[in-house]
Amino acid sequence: MERKWWLVIAGCVTHAVNTGFSYFGMSAFFPSFEREFGWSRTAISGAFSLARVESGLLGPIEGYFIDRVGPRRVMYIGIVICVSGFVALSFVDSLPMLYVAIVLGIVLGSSLGYHMPISLLIAKIFHERRSLAFGIFRMGPGLSGAIVPLVGAMIVWWGWRTAAVLSGCMLLAAGVPIAYLINRIADAEERDRELASATNAGIGSTAHRSLDPQFTLTEALRLKAFWFLSVAMALRHMVTEGVSVHFVILLVDRGWSTEAASSLLGVSALIGAPTRVGMGWLGDIIDKRKLVIGLLLALSISVCVMGWAAGSLVFTIFMIVYSLAYGGLASLQEPIRADYFGTKAFATIQGVSRSITTAGTFMGPIIAGLFYDYTKSYAVAFTIFAVVSLLSMLLMFLAKPPVKERV
Repeated sequence: MERKWWLVIAGCVTHAVNTGFSYFGMSAFFPSFEREFGWSRTAISGAFSLARVESGLLGPIEGYFIDRVGPRRVMYIGIVICVSGFVALSFVDSLPMLYVAIVLGIVLGSSLGYHMPISLLIAKIFHERRSLAFGIFRMGPGLSGAIVPLVGAMIVWWGWRTAAVLSGCMLLAAGVPIAYLINRIADAEERDRELASATNAGIGSTAHRSLDPQFTLTEALRLKAFWFLSVAMALRHMVTEGVSVHFVILLVDRGWSTEAASSLLGVSALIGAPTRVGMGWLGDIIDKRKLVIGLLLALSISVCVMGWAAGSLVFTIFMIVYSLAYGGLASLQEPIRADYFGTKAFATIQGVSRSITTAGTFMGPIIAGLFYDYTKSYAVAFTIFAVVSLLSMLLMFLAKPPVKERV
């Protein structure tokens, strides 16, 4: 196996650990916040939504910083910030403090330490089989399903404050050695590329340009494809963010225990893992855009049924459909962006795109919490999410790949 694939595998592992604790695992804390402090679900959801606002406001800066400074150094900074956020979470005694710990600690650190730097390295190193590489990397959140029940169990056994500290310690113990390994592989790959470029007298760079259009940020912002793609992703994130944040508490309302609900959320993540690899493999063979359109249709149907289903069996069946669709969509967004706009300004373009998707990711949890507070049910909110998925389908249909004129 080529050395560069070990970078993808290491990235997958660290992505799994981070997502298990910092994303899916955070949903397990939701019932504890409600019970201990008596905050409304809309107020608690606001913390998760503001975390996505951080991604939107700082995403362009993060992307520019990573493109200029380099992803290797930024990874270590992000890991420290994320771990500090979990420690701060254990001291939360007010709603503003909850917002600060999640937004400026956990989420900011996750972005800088785990997601954006590794995405940039994969986009630059892989030109052929890029979708498969991203599919394996994005399988990490699916594998994180094994961590979510652990978070729920720690909360039950030792309380949510101790669980927050332990989560941070585990992230630190796993993140630093894996970041070191990724950096060593990336350095070796970069040396090989430079050597090959010098040896072949520019042949490699010509092949590179033939595969990647290499748009700058300014050029990308002038393209309709950039805006259609970004808004479509924003709408998709609105749906999946809203469902993920409220998944555990929805099941608790229907009579499930916190442990059982957290376990099913973990199962949901695990189910999506094979789809991430499978859709990544398919994305190297057939049109990624058509794959995304089909997955959005499946997402729409499954979310609608999950919102109205009264029985556990029906809910579980369509939760499986939702998980498969979610996994496939998650694995295709970075390779589509790299194929459309290239890797010259990949992190910067990704950061600006995230600032657009912020509207959707912010509104998703808020919409679900707001409609629950008014109706004491998630049925209306999940129906809205189903319609939003269909709108995302339309935009993906319109988001045709841009063509850059050669000079």
